[in-house]
Amino acid sequence: MNEYSRPEWLSRYQDFKSLCSDVSGEYIRFYLTTGCEQVSYTHSQNTEGLPTYSCRLTSDDGTVLLLPLDDWRDRMEEVPGLVRTWLDEHSDLKGCRPSKSHYQGDRYWFEQWQLANPW
Repeated sequence: MNEYSRPEWLSRYQDFKSLCSDVSGEYIRFYLTTGCEQVSYTHSQNTEGLPTYSCRLTSDDGTVLLLPLDDWRDRMEEVPGLVRTWLDEHSDLKGCRPSKSHYQGDRYWFEQWQLANPW
């Protein structure tokens, strides 16, 4: 019987795609729910100068959260919470207005938006 052993490069790439999914997923929920444009997201496959297999969030205040895969590969379950906390700490939702859409929004980000905009 021939047993397939997945090559390490493929495992790394799949882990990178999971990292991107976690980071961009939280970022997208944040943005669509709050309309906040103070943070941008990118990753190493579309931005030169970033470490291979990494994701980056950048706030308008100049703060950067860089997530290289090698630093997070063994603790990927921590990434969504870290990203949520970072977004919360490096954005000001006061005055932000979500775009009108059919998206119901993320409950956490909706509550944070309501707290910042109690009108």
